Amino acid sequence: MHLKDELQAVKTLKAKERYDLLKKQFELCSEGIDVTGSEVDCLTILVNLIGKEAEELNSSLHAKWVVEAESFWVKFQKVASQLHTHNLKWPDSRVNLQHQIRVIPEIGPLPKFGWSGNSSDYRVGRLLTSTFYWQGAEHSLVSVWLEDFVEWRKAAYKLGITKAFWYQIKRELENLFQESHFPDVVDSYSSELLFPYKDHYLTVTPVVSHSTQLSVQRLVGLPTHSLSFPHPSALGILCGSLGGHVRMLKLSPVHNLRSRQSSLNSLRSYLEPYSLTAKYATNIYREVTDVKIYSSLRLKRKARLRVLCALDNILEEWMSPLIQAKLASKNISKIESLSQEEQNFLEMSFVDIEDFSRYLNRKLHGELERNKYTRHFSYHQRLVGVTQKRLMSFLKHVLSEKPSSEASGETFLVFKNLRINEANGLNNAYVAGMPSMIGLYGFLHQFERQLSEIYPDVSVASFALHCSHYCAHGSIALPAPSIPDKEMRIKRSGVMPEFKFDGKFSIIVKLNRPTDNDDPLDIEQVKAALPERLWGGSIHPPYLYEDTEWASIVSGANNLKQYMARHMFFGNWISPEKENKLDFDDRVELLKANHDLSLCLVGYDLLEPIKSRNVISGIHAFCEPLIDLCRLKQTFKVIRGAKPLEQGLFWQYVPVSQNCTTLRVSPVCGETHAASQSAEL
Repeated sequence: MHLKDELQAVKTLKAKERYDLLKKQFELCSEGIDVTGSEVDCLTILVNLIGKEAEELNSSLHAKWVVEAESFWVKFQKVASQLHTHNLKWPDSRVNLQHQIRVIPEIGPLPKFGWSGNSSDYRVGRLLTSTFYWQGAEHSLVSVWLEDFVEWRKAAYKLGITKAFWYQIKRELENLFQESHFPDVVDSYSSELLFPYKDHYLTVTPVVSHSTQLSVQRLVGLPTHSLSFPHPSALGILCGSLGGHVRMLKLSPVHNLRSRQSSLNSLRSYLEPYSLTAKYATNIYREVTDVKIYSSLRLKRKARLRVLCALDNILEEWMSPLIQAKLASKNISKIESLSQEEQNFLEMSFVDIEDFSRYLNRKLHGELERNKYTRHFSYHQRLVGVTQKRLMSFLKHVLSEKPSSEASGETFLVFKNLRINEANGLNNAYVAGMPSMIGLYGFLHQFERQLSEIYPDVSVASFALHCSHYCAHGSIALPAPSIPDKEMRIKRSGVMPEFKFDGKFSIIVKLNRPTDNDDPLDIEQVKAALPERLWGGSIHPPYLYEDTEWASIVSGANNLKQYMARHMFFGNWISPEKENKLDFDDRVELLKANHDLSLCLVGYDLLEPIKSRNVISGIHAFCEPLIDLCRLKQTFKVIRGAKPLEQGLFWQYVPVSQNCTTLRVSPVCGETHAASQSAEL
């Protein structure tokens, strides 16, 4: 909407309503208003918004009175020096006001600026950070002043700003934004993380990007979680403009799993018809049976592969409980509700795959016939042969693969069904709820250090993560006591929102061992080396009544697949996606299109060269959280995957070079990640 139209539309409203509507148009999270040709009105409204004295926001007389005051320009210069691209005060407002970060690119336009400082200067901060559209481009008062547009200079003249003073402010802004700026010291309330660096450690401080956090507030079509802060203006302009209710993406490592009973002897755990007759499945059957005309053979093949992949997912979900019971290393008593063919499948060591796949195909189409929505797909000539082939293919992939008896140089540690309580779901400012993969690397790095005291030649090569149970909950926490009052009683500086999760996670660790070392690892000593905390939460072994051995050593990838099928069949594997150069918004669009994808914290991008600061390690850098795509895979998809197990499922830490720009974990794919290349910042 254009500002002229908005001013005309609000004339008939009451004064308070006019004030609120015009003010809303210049808030950070608004859609933005076009001010082309209305530069004077725009500048007048922005100036009048710094106080409550103006009866009308478009009153030029009041705006002239404001800009004539010397105190206004003192605050203007002070607030301009506090503009930032990354907010150090998030999420703890106790960070010192003098610490600001501005990352200015060498070429290209200036980035979007936020502001954080004293709450009394909030309104002036809004003056400098409010955005609007002018001549088709998004601008702020800072950008039009630096670009020295004639229309805006003339608008300033009409409010009493002289030409000399205009250029004086322009020079001061140019001095502020001609290069990047970082604090010389690290505030005591800023977080500090340690990463291996050469033979020592590097300390990094994560800071939130203002532009990325702003884009998250505008997202639609994805679940979100809102954090509520009691003193929003103390955290910055973005939190203040939202009234303290800041949104984050809310994701889960098990969001695409349908809840099921875990008991193997429960009828509902075997061949449930729901997965075959659901609305999604009905749409897939329709696509398989419909005959469509495509403009090229390539498009036809691509569409066919997509729909067959979706059909595989339906059939595998339907069969997976029965397959898991078959692979489980326990004797299953006779179940009256199962047919004789199904009971024989569970009990007999040899299975005629072709014959049993025919039986399953008959049962499948029988279930379709009993449902009124899928009845016309039962024994359809274009579907019955396809389902027969897909069922046989799945059974062959899962059942025909035998454990390898040959010696293998690969050694895997499996920590099964570890209970994680009160883990931190706010490991970054953009996505809530997902476990941090770089945090898991830190856990395993500590495990490696403690294990090296017993086995000096053993190290962690890569790792995989599996989640079988997950429960998230938000809460409010009290920060550490910090402010003594006159009577020497300790006060707490407000409250802080939290987002915690509990769950059951399994971790697989691939170990590096010398080829000439054949000494077996003592599993009890390995257990003793496991750290007690992960993601800020406590780790516990499975409950005693589960009667399970939670730590095992597996040799060889084939044996590992069989172990996964027997003991970790239900749940999701958080697997890495192929690396790409997409930005955060592009990753979000992919997330909307694919329910198997998710976002998680995989590392940190350094914002500056490594330098000496007042930290434990002596060397330090400020960094931004790196959020990347991951894929949630079920075990049966991992087992039958075309890629080698390690390349499709495992993560590894990228070795740090001397001039590294990224600290992250990435897929084990045999390719050199961009972060491992030396690059000057």
